[in-house]
Amino acid sequence: MNKQELISKLENLRLLEDCGLVVYFVLQKQGTFKLKQANIRNAALEQIKSSIEENIDKFRLQLEEEDFVLKNLSETDDRQGVVYQYDLAEIPVPLRMISEVRENLFNVDYFTEESGRVFNFEIDSFGEIDGYIVTYGVANENIIIYRKTYPVNLMKQGKNMFILKDAEQIDVLQKDIFRIDGKIDFFNIEQCSFILNLSILEKYNDFKDIVVRSATNSIMQIVDLDLVADMDKLLERVNSDISFARKLIKVITNSPILNIVTKEDIFAFAQRHAYLSQKLKITNNHFELDKKKSQNIFLQLLDDSFLHSELSSNEYVSPAKDKLE
Repeated sequence: MNKQELISKLENLRLLEDCGLVVYFVLQKQGTFKLKQANIRNAALEQIKSSIEENIDKFRLQLEEEDFVLKNLSETDDRQGVVYQYDLAEIPVPLRMISEVRENLFNVDYFTEESGRVFNFEIDSFGEIDGYIVTYGVANENIIIYRKTYPVNLMKQGKNMFILKDAEQIDVLQKDIFRIDGKIDFFNIEQCSFILNLSILEKYNDFKDIVVRSATNSIMQIVDLDLVADMDKLLERVNSDISFARKLIKVITNSPILNIVTKEDIFAFAQRHAYLSQKLKITNNHFELDKKKSQNIFLQLLDDSFLHSELSSNEYVSPAKDKLE
């Protein structure tokens, strides 16, 4: 799905009438994630609906800005103002929860008390909520939104004080209160999942594992080209630094260098380039990548980030760039 198509679908949502809304809680119980529908009164649903509509429209207007871009997650770079479409083979917990909702939107027997998939205070608690999901729209046009929650979303009885609006005395909170703000971390439209808040996704351990596995598989292309003297240092960093692992996936997946430029030409460029010749050590036709700095520069090299301006004759490092058609 391209940017204009996404804008169009969000615009269509804005024009819909009589949109329905359902809220689900993602519970974490003993390390296992479970999805349960929340039984919320209509008056409260209307307030949530208003907040959801506001945040969808806010994002749509942001997306319409020329500088705001839509990219595949495998193409992440350092730019700001970007929404990512999830395109990795394996699916992390929050997106699996979204898929479970989408797959059962019209299954009336799935989210029932009999199935145990309705939030029940006798066996469930607000403290177990790891996130919530909201479906908004109609049968053939809808959006599914995921929002990660934190302890700040929960006010527990006995630990907070408040002043009643129509009273003069301060009283102790008598019930737990869970806050839903209607903001968006991830969302799904027509089977396509999008990431607005990548730092939130990176907090999930299974996503970290997915990235590491993908980066480890991708790194074999570097092994095949026999560019690096000792691959162990790269592999160690892939396993300990998810940001570096993501960059490695992006570079190897989209590199205009790998499998196009010969090994000899890569070394020749690095040796004649004023900056690279000082920063990348080459021994016996192999790059020495013992330090993080040299590893970062090596990825920039494979990403074709060292550019020359024909106009000013200046040399640049450009990690975020769009190819002109």
